[in-house]
Amino acid sequence: MNINGYIKEFAEKSHRYKPYSKICKKILLGGMPYSLNSQRGYEESEYLPLNIKDCVQKYTSTKDTAIELFKDLVAYLEKKGVDIPEIKWPPVPVSNTFERLMFIAKYLQEKENRISDLTDILWVNRRTVEDDLSRLRGNIDPIQVCGKKFCIPDMNRKDGRIYFPSTAHPIFLAENLTQVLILLKGLKEMAENPLYRPYAEETAGEIWTQLSPYAKDRICYVLREMLPEDCEWYLSLGNRYDDNHFHSEEDVSRKCFINTNVVLDCLKNGKSFCAEYRDDEGIHFYKDCVIEEGSYRSGPPRIVVNCSEGRVRLELDKIIRSTYTIEELVSD
Repeated sequence: MNINGYIKEFAEKSHRYKPYSKICKKILLGGMPYSLNSQRGYEESEYLPLNIKDCVQKYTSTKDTAIELFKDLVAYLEKKGVDIPEIKWPPVPVSNTFERLMFIAKYLQEKENRISDLTDILWVNRRTVEDDLSRLRGNIDPIQVCGKKFCIPDMNRKDGRIYFPSTAHPIFLAENLTQVLILLKGLKEMAENPLYRPYAEETAGEIWTQLSPYAKDRICYVLREMLPEDCEWYLSLGNRYDDNHFHSEEDVSRKCFINTNVVLDCLKNGKSFCAEYRDDEGIHFYKDCVIEEGSYRSGPPRIVVNCSEGRVRLELDKIIRSTYTIEELVSD
């Protein structure tokens, strides 16, 4: 269906109103590379979805404003009875770098999703996608949230896909203070389990560093005066600060100097580990330990491993040290 007349009607009405007053006629009728009337078959409704995407991809100013303009145009045409094929609009505000990066970080976790898909999904050009990938790796201008960088330095690229040694699920603090207090108390209880301790303490530290001085003082006041509870564990979280929001599972395991620091990573991902272990018979060194599936028991926490010494049951609180390699285990 020829929609040229309707496009002109819409442009005449819309160019008088913000935020379209300066761009409406340029984008729809301006004859520029990014203008709708410069696209092939722009007068025919069946070409409209493809032409709108092409316009936005070529448009170098605020793409989200152009997208909103085109959404209003589509709604106007539909009110006029024009049948328009379905348009898959970008899932996030594409002019917002933070929103794009968070979408890309999650989207590329699916192994079948390709980097080349992103230009069609987000309506941006290839250079923007490549710059975003560099930001995610931390190579150029990484984004910051609450003064800490969010980057995934170990992303590996192969055959048009991204492979993550640990997948990032960006979650930044947006809870009220009572919710934060409950989260921290729950993580403190989880830290009592030696299997979960590295991750519980790292997560608690990530939350604590995002709190304002007022929030920290208020939490300590509530714990001391109303519950009551000692605040030492919570205050110690402030010593865990570093510059980054995201850490891989190996990062967390290596930076936590506790007896079972690598065990959960190895259980979850089928990796092997080495352990220094103390029981009634003395101290033992086990290497190439692979945790037997389904062998974990919580009371008391224990696992069964197949290692170079055979099949062994290990109680987690008797592990003195655990490492990924025997060299790390005997280095100190």
